[in-house]
This record gives sequence, structure tokens and C-alpha cells, in this order.
Amino acid sequence: MKPILLAAGVVALLLSPVAALADQCAYVTQKQAQAAAAYLPAGKAFVNFCEPCGDTLFPAKDSVAAASSVVSALPASTTGLDQDYWELQVNGVGVDLAYVYAKQPNGTFINLAKLAHCPTQGVWSAYDAKGRKMKLRKLPGLPR
Repeated sequence: MKPILLAAGVVALLLSPVAALADQCAYVTQKQAQAAAAYLPAGKAFVNFCEPCGDTLFPAKDSVAAASSVVSALPASTTGLDQDYWELQVNGVGVDLAYVYAKQPNGTFINLAKLAHCPTQGVWSAYDAKGRKMKLRKLPGLPR
């Protein structure tokens, strides 16, 4: 009986909304990965922030990881479909674009998934320099 309950618990966890949102833009198209890499070059400041995971306070200002960020777009994996998937690697670790915010020259932070036109759920587009949510009228840069 216990193995059945354990299996049911694992299935419930896998089907929960948080689990469904966990990897929104981890594997993306080559175009999306290259667009994200263009917005997060080596040395650019960024913040990891995952609202669907329970993060509540955007870490602006002093807690920003920065200067030594090394970014490259590399083939990641295929799922057996007719498309190759890519991922963005920051300091040698694959990241989900939905949960990485690139610092802009004006001090705001814009979500990499939004910049790369990768659809997300439960993820805010931008934060100001004080960590407050911002509405963007238009995303900068790359065409769709």
C-alpha cells in the first residue's frame, strides 16, 4: 500500500502548477537562446528571481551578481521532436530564461524570457532599481 501512496504523491507533485512552471524557458530555440545571450554578455549584471517558486522580494541593488558572468548559448538536448533545443549557460550552468533578469543601463532589470520572446506564466516583465514591479509599454531591442 505504501508504494502506491508514494507513487500517487510523486504524480501529484509532478502535475502541480509550480512543477509545471519550473522549466518555462530552460530549453529554447536557437534564436531565443542567442537573443538572450545578446542581452546578457560577459560582465553584465543579472538577478535570479523565481516568483512561481515562491521568491517574494526582488533582490535589487547590492545583492546583484555581476561582473564575472560568462554567458554562452550551447545546444542542450532534443526531446525526440523535429526541433533542436538550446539553453543559455551562465558561468557554466544552464539557466531558465524565465527566472533571470538582466540589469539595464538605467538600473532596471528586464526578464530574459521576455526579451527573447519566450512565453511565460507567473513571471513579471521588469523591476526597477529598488526592486519594485514595473509595467513595460514596449520591450527593447530584438524583433520577433
